[in-house]
Amino acid sequence: ADDNLAKLRDALQLQQFLQECDELGYWINEKLLTAQDALPEGTRNLHSKWQKHQAFMAELAANKDRLDKVHQNGDDLVREKPETADVVNDRLRQLQEQWDELENTTQSKAQKLFDANKAELFAQSCDDVDTWINDIDTQVKSEDYGHDLTSVNILIKRQQLLEKDVDIKRQQMLELQNQAEVLRNEGSIVDEVDGKRVQVEERFSQLEGPLSERRKMLEASKELHQFHRDVEDEKLWVAEKMPQATSRDHGNSLLNVQTLMKKNQSLRAEIDGHQPRIDEICERGQAMVSRSHPSSDAIEHQIEDMQNQWAVLIDEVDARKLRLEDSEKAQQYYTDVAEAEAWMSEQELYMMAEDRAKDEPSANAMLKKHEGIENTIEDYAQTVHELSETSRNLIAENHPESDRIATRQAQIDKLYAGLKHLAEERRGKLDETLQLFQLNREVDDLEQWIAEREVVAGSHELGQDYEHVTMLQDRFREFARDTGNIGSERVAAANEICDKLIDQGHSDAATIAEWKDGLNEAWADLLELIDTRTQMLAASYELHKFYYDCKEVLGRIQEKQQSMSDELGRDAASVTDLQRKHTTFEADIQAIGSQVVAVQEDANRLKCAYAGDKAKQIEQREAEVLDAWNNLNMGVEGRKVKLGDTLDLHRFFNMQRDLMLWMEGIIRQINTDERPRDVSGVELLMDNHRSVEAEINARDESFAECIQLGNSLIERQHYASKEVEEKLVQLKEERKTMVDAWERRWDFLQIMLEVYQFARDATQAEAWLMSVQGYLSKENLGDSVAEVEKLIKKHEAFEKSTATQVERFTALERLTTLELREKKKTEEDEFRRTHPESPKVVTPPKSPARDEAQAVVDGEVAEPVKPEPEQPVVNGEHEGAQEVPPPAEPAVVNDTGEPSQAEPSMEGMLHRKHEWESHAKKASNRSWSTVYTVLRDSMLSFHKDQKAFTANATFHGEEPVTVVGGNCVAATDYTKKKNVFRLKLANGGEYLFQAKDEDEMNFWIHKISSIAEVGESKEPARAATYPPTRAEAGDSSPQAPERKKRGFFTLKKK
Repeated sequence: ADDNLAKLRDALQLQQFLQECDELGYWINEKLLTAQDALPEGTRNLHSKWQKHQAFMAELAANKDRLDKVHQNGDDLVREKPETADVVNDRLRQLQEQWDELENTTQSKAQKLFDANKAELFAQSCDDVDTWINDIDTQVKSEDYGHDLTSVNILIKRQQLLEKDVDIKRQQMLELQNQAEVLRNEGSIVDEVDGKRVQVEERFSQLEGPLSERRKMLEASKELHQFHRDVEDEKLWVAEKMPQATSRDHGNSLLNVQTLMKKNQSLRAEIDGHQPRIDEICERGQAMVSRSHPSSDAIEHQIEDMQNQWAVLIDEVDARKLRLEDSEKAQQYYTDVAEAEAWMSEQELYMMAEDRAKDEPSANAMLKKHEGIENTIEDYAQTVHELSETSRNLIAENHPESDRIATRQAQIDKLYAGLKHLAEERRGKLDETLQLFQLNREVDDLEQWIAEREVVAGSHELGQDYEHVTMLQDRFREFARDTGNIGSERVAAANEICDKLIDQGHSDAATIAEWKDGLNEAWADLLELIDTRTQMLAASYELHKFYYDCKEVLGRIQEKQQSMSDELGRDAASVTDLQRKHTTFEADIQAIGSQVVAVQEDANRLKCAYAGDKAKQIEQREAEVLDAWNNLNMGVEGRKVKLGDTLDLHRFFNMQRDLMLWMEGIIRQINTDERPRDVSGVELLMDNHRSVEAEINARDESFAECIQLGNSLIERQHYASKEVEEKLVQLKEERKTMVDAWERRWDFLQIMLEVYQFARDATQAEAWLMSVQGYLSKENLGDSVAEVEKLIKKHEAFEKSTATQVERFTALERLTTLELREKKKTEEDEFRRTHPESPKVVTPPKSPARDEAQAVVDGEVAEPVKPEPEQPVVNGEHEGAQEVPPPAEPAVVNDTGEPSQAEPSMEGMLHRKHEWESHAKKASNRSWSTVYTVLRDSMLSFHKDQKAFTANATFHGEEPVTVVGGNCVAATDYTKKKNVFRLKLANGGEYLFQAKDEDEMNFWIHKISSIAEVGESKEPARAATYPPTRAEAGDSSPQAPERKKRGFFTLKKK
């Protein structure tokens, strides 16, 4: 990432440099077009052209720096990035060439303009400069140097513009000198014109002195006006802050004084921050005085006045700070004294109150509160002492308010002494009140406690439901236990106290005895109420527990009914899972059955103990539970049956779908466009077709099972009977289509075999005829009797060999099945032509076998391998061998028995992931890649695209892999992608492939699996010229073991 960033930055610098070069190049080209304008004819506009060209040359000189800057940037870039040297140097060279061309063109045009009318141009130029000098002479000699800072700044800007014009005219004067020298050498200048030039030069040189003097005067004027403005600003600032510094408002409270002190500190900080500005102004004024400025006296006066005002402001701020600090001390003391007076006045009001306690707790509380106040008063002595110290210090410092401070301190001391005396008096009164309530406390408390317990024990609340009565029973049991334990101890203790007071001869003994008798009577009544309520709660608990059990059982039954889902599953796996859950559900509700039995037993027992409305309620609760239980059992049984039907339905759908997919694959395999090239090719296709037959026969049981299951669902009046019936019809129609396709293909292969056998035999016969043609064409009849006899014997041997070929030619004369069909078709056509009134016979479509056979007969298909022709034997020797062509090599076939140059049987774009290279080694790159996959023969190759396949370029140079002995199945365990199938090779290699849809995936699986199985079981191909054996042609005997179990059709063979 850092390298890429560095490269991007380098590229940015280079592009910026190239952009600068382009912009400068565009400007040079534009100016070059201007410089290349044609000169005017005549001299009327010659002077104006010369002036424009002079301005144009000045513009070029001003922009020469741009070219230098570009050169500098290019050199810097080459030093930092040497790799850009070629590009940068090339652009710099182009720019320099363009600039040189522009300068040369400009000089050439200037020379041409000058040459056109040198003297007139020279005189006009001198007049122009003289006119310009007259214009600016008044400005240079003006005495106006500005009356304020703004006007001075305006005059300085005008002065700067004037100096720029002088620089431009100075360059024109140099050019006039050069032109004068050239004209003098040519002899075309007159003294009057040259004198005008000298006069103009003298006037121009006289301008420089006044111009420089005026600039100095303007700068001095600006500096003076700036100083005056700064001084006035500072004086205004000091005048603005002075009222705050001289204020006599010192505050009338502590908060007000503190606020004024903060404002004074802020003012002091602001003054300190403003000090550097005052110093800088003074320094500038002193500098002007030291340079003997014309207004030095006024400047010194202003500096002194400003410094005096500044010093007065600082002194006033410091003095105000001291006054505020004294005021703060006095206000702090007054605040503390006021707080002390307020606190002591509040305590005096409390001590002088006449309120008395109403009972013992309030008496104790008042006593404790008074003790706390006494401690606080003692602690406050330290505060009073501190106030006394503060007052003495202020008086010793001769504070302006010393008399007032002494008076306030005396008042505080007197107030504190009176407060302590009142506290001692109130303490004695509180002790007397506390002793008055100690006698009556225990009796009243115990009677109140017994009364509260009686309220609880005498309650008629027996509970509204099971939880309520359980809570009441638990609480009352705990209440009875606590009441017995605590009450016994407290009653005994109270009796003991009463007896003790009576024995001591208390003045109120009769009242105490009355309290004792009333206490014991209340205690006995409380114990009796507790026993009665305990029995009533037990009976209520038993009834409400029955209601609770009924409600709980009914709730569980309803919960199970609600949890019993109506879902029937999306497939067989989900239905099986639902059946397993339903079995668990049935086991769960068995526990509810035992609870229902317990509810019935409790109801029978309670109906004997209750009558009337209670008995009816008990019967009603029992009936609700039993009805809900029966409904639950019926629902469970109904769902069990429905799930079974749904499982059968999904099983039927799966079987039907699998069979449909299988039949589609079989039909695609049967309807292949593969065409044989010879007899061995036809035999190989017939073997493959027989394997398809075996596969079809092997599926008979699956078809029977699927049809039986579908009929069973229809007979049971399944809720999806209509869909099942449609699926069955679709299955049977597809099966019939598959059988018809197999029959047509088998008929086509038989016809092709017969045609290729005829072509082979005809080729052999033709080869034999060609071999004997040379023998028969000889005209040698012998020159002697012996030679003639020898020739006769040879001819007899030739005739014998010819007789052996009669059967071959006779077989060739017999009509093939294709010819018989063509003959029959011709007769039918002839019959229709001769009998047009007869019903039309529907002509079957043109058979592909007929086309293929006709192609073989017409020579459009490659001829089969020609066997070595038989030679006539004469006297045991072969004659004419030199005229017979050599025998052809047998056809080269691969391991599947097909020609090695066969077209691909399957190809297309797939997503591939290489998992394993072998049994013990994972693939180095296990990422997904898009490859063009080709299945040809038994080899599977991978390419980048179809163009790469055409160029025979594999993907990353990978070698093709063989699928023989491999296993190709759908990758159901791979869930990250859809439509994925897995190919495991015989060497342990493993691939994952993703198709675009499920149909394409199934077709690839079927194609690879069929080739893998055929490749494993295939034996070496027979010779191309031998006819098929009886067993290979399908005429195996009925005793053959592999033909004992026939399928739903038989092979039609001739």
